[in-house]
Amino acid sequence: MYIEVPYQRRYEDFRKDGKMRLGAILKAFEVAGSRHCDTVGDNILVDTKEGKAWIMTDWFVEIDSFPKVNQEIKIRTWVEPITQILFSNRHFEVIADEKVCVRCIGRYVIVDLATGRPQKIGPEFADQYKPEEEYAIQMQKPPRLISVAPEAFTNEVALTVRRSDIDYNDHVHNLTYLDYAFEALPHEVYKNYDFKGFRVTYKQAVKPHEELVCKYACVEGKHVCCIFDKAGELKTQIEFY
Repeated sequence: MYIEVPYQRRYEDFRKDGKMRLGAILKAFEVAGSRHCDTVGDNILVDTKEGKAWIMTDWFVEIDSFPKVNQEIKIRTWVEPITQILFSNRHFEVIADEKVCVRCIGRYVIVDLATGRPQKIGPEFADQYKPEEEYAIQMQKPPRLISVAPEAFTNEVALTVRRSDIDYNDHVHNLTYLDYAFEALPHEVYKNYDFKGFRVTYKQAVKPHEELVCKYACVEGKHVCCIFDKAGELKTQIEFY
């Protein structure tokens, strides 16, 4: 089952040069995925009250060109068939003026909120979502994360978790980590970014009142931002390229 959602233009979603912000692209994907859930009767908030939640583990995004403020933009999404019973891949495309310009895979798991453990995805998932054998990005397995030596980091920023960062699962909302990473990027990298893609991998959820630091390094031609807690545990890694 495919779902197409028209994007409702908001000028704060665009930079001065008219290109759509990365965070706005992910937000549009999130809205489309939620619309798909609503369409099949999968109520996320009800699931949370019943003790389970869909948790994002990874974003994989490839950018052919940035959608622009004067274009007609829509988001297309679907899920692929389940081949591993512990996670689901949802695919996204940004279509601007009838041309696909951004492709994405979002990887999710169902977690038991009482134990924090992943749950198996049952056959009712396929009955609901009617998976499609089409792939926005051809990927046999996730690419390896870049390993960054401590001495390679060239910038770091202390972060304060705000109340507004916390979502209905009582941890930092997954899109907020992108904002955290932007704080650590060097100004010359951030001000006119024209990335061809990026990856976000969530290692551990950040809870309210945690103290964080985001460290930056340029490794293998990629801009890598690693978010750590005060004990030095890696919470999220984001790679722009």
